[in-house]
Amino acid sequence: RHSHAHLGPRASGLRTPYTHPVPLTIRAATTDDAPALAALYSAAKRDTLPPGRPTSPGDFERLMQTGSAFLVAEAGDGSIQGAVRFRDDDGIAWFDLLCAARAGVGRALVRKVETGAQDRGIRLVRLKALAASRLPLLFERWGYRPIGHAKGEDGSNELVMERRLALLTVREQRREDADAIGRVAGIDPWVFEQGARPGWFVAADGDRVVGVINIGDAGGGLAAISVPVLLDDYLGRGLEVWMVERAATYAETNGYHTAELPVEPRTDVVRKPLEDRFWYRDAARYIRRFRDIEPGPED
Repeated sequence: RHSHAHLGPRASGLRTPYTHPVPLTIRAATTDDAPALAALYSAAKRDTLPPGRPTSPGDFERLMQTGSAFLVAEAGDGSIQGAVRFRDDDGIAWFDLLCAARAGVGRALVRKVETGAQDRGIRLVRLKALAASRLPLLFERWGYRPIGHAKGEDGSNELVMERRLALLTVREQRREDADAIGRVAGIDPWVFEQGARPGWFVAADGDRVVGVINIGDAGGGLAAISVPVLLDDYLGRGLEVWMVERAATYAETNGYHTAELPVEPRTDVVRKPLEDRFWYRDAARYIRRFRDIEPGPED
């Protein structure tokens, strides 16, 4: 496989930045996208993509059928505005064949590769870029640093570039999180400034707080878990389930026999993964039982 990332000047449009971005949907490519991908890659200048780059629908169909995974950026009108190939190799995420039809699309695709890697617990993302091109400077602006050299199939000099991703965690709230909790959850941070509050947890991207969840005592051994609150960029990435499970673990280890979670759009979208983790829906709430309720003394 090639491990190049290339943005063709004619295909990327980086020389003429636009001020009205087209809304994009970034999704996994299918073989139905092969004709559009062939047209996109064919439009790139020949010296900006590696030798033997895919340029026909058959090329893309064969790549996908033999295990290559692509992301595509699709505009609202259904047109393909960009694509990138990605893979995991020994705990490192690689991407190549990056091609974009307008400014901003390439960055959006790379960001999706990065967040996908982060969600899979991968800390490093790498690519190879032609050293004698503008690509190393572009990727440096995106947070990548050169870590070595390699030779391309045509003998060209390439830079291996790498970005270290922050670790996603769900942890107990700390005093220094107070202001961030206030911004994310829209609540008064004053009480959190007094110290860590039991039963409050934050989702953190590195040191940045991006989500909040808490547990309340509903009485009788029942723990009431709040609907997880996340910044928009972190919705739909599975963090909601991770946060609920962290709260449930706290509830179970602190003597509660049952936990409940409200049924809302934000929890309904993760119904299947919740059910996979022994939650079940009952009217307006999800319920998780940790153990049977102990019977009281006989009369």
